[in-house]
Amino acid sequence: MATLLQIRERVSRKLQDPDNTSRSAAVVDEEINRSVRYYENYRFWFNEDLDTITLVAGQSLVPDIPAALISELQVNGLMLIDAQVKIDLVKLSPPDFFANDQEQTGRPYYYTYRDDQYLLLPIPQQAYSLIFRYLKKYADLAGDTDTNDFTDNAEDLIMLHTLKNMYAEDKQDPELAVYYQGLETSELKSLKERTDNRNNSGYLQSHSILETYE
Repeated sequence: MATLLQIRERVSRKLQDPDNTSRSAAVVDEEINRSVRYYENYRFWFNEDLDTITLVAGQSLVPDIPAALISELQVNGLMLIDAQVKIDLVKLSPPDFFANDQEQTGRPYYYTYRDDQYLLLPIPQQAYSLIFRYLKKYADLAGDTDTNDFTDNAEDLIMLHTLKNMYAEDKQDPELAVYYQGLETSELKSLKERTDNRNNSGYLQSHSILETYE
């Protein structure tokens, strides 16, 4: 866990500019926020959220889309609740969606995204509940004590991406940019493995005592 101030201090120290004389604190902060904006498009265990939305009968449009939405999850992103039945909706491309749209009503099975809107097919004939799982968008870190899910769970990834960018673009030092790119790639791999371990299903396997000590 780290605050904006702590990450800024680490970045500035590794830039050999601990007092922010060549690159101001504001410049470093913008680069840190830029790194968060880059990685908030990746799926990690900590940057997902869900809302439960009530659909409007007779309306294809999904109302009340989450304000912090970047994109729906591609697996189990939109799930319809019909009594005790849960249905994962299938995403269609807009051309396929509209080719199959005969303005029929019923229980939705498909959805598409077009013009900043989510549309359902068939049109809901009642006010179903829809579980909407998505990647979250984060407000910029501004105050020294500000934190978010990335500073809490991926501090090193954000720091390394920031250093890679600043050495490549601000200091124009390709050697150190490549160095920090390698560290960033390793850290990203580690976070992806942790995400996979938390999201993937598992199973129990029994072993006899003899098997354990062979």
